Amino acid sequence: MGDEQTVVAAEAAKERKRWKKLTAQEKWQIFLETTIKDAPVGEILRRYGLYSSELTKIRRQAEDGALKELGKNRHAKKPESVPYADHEKLKAELAAKEKALAQMSEEYLLLKKSLD
Repeated sequence: MGDEQTVVAAEAAKERKRWKKLTAQEKWQIFLETTIKDAPVGEILRRYGLYSSELTKIRRQAEDGALKELGKNRHAKKPESVPYADHEKLKAELAAKEKALAQMSEEYLLLKKSLD
């Protein structure tokens, strides 16, 4: 009987090592199989050699992945990072253009008055 227990323990250890080898696709399959209404969860776990705590981990990973994907807004404008020196240069350029525009506006008004 001691030999039988050793064989069973060795097979259990082999099955436990399998957990580390599960691919994302296999985890997704396990998740889908266990979420079906009236699914024999215990049987599914035995087939894959998993414990219920590992199923809980798979379910958490599926939820986290779904929330992460659903939270992405691919059409949102991403904030642009500009170095401080470039920011200051652009700020000075904008001020110069605003000043030139103000001068052109004054000249336009003067020309308009002289034509009237």
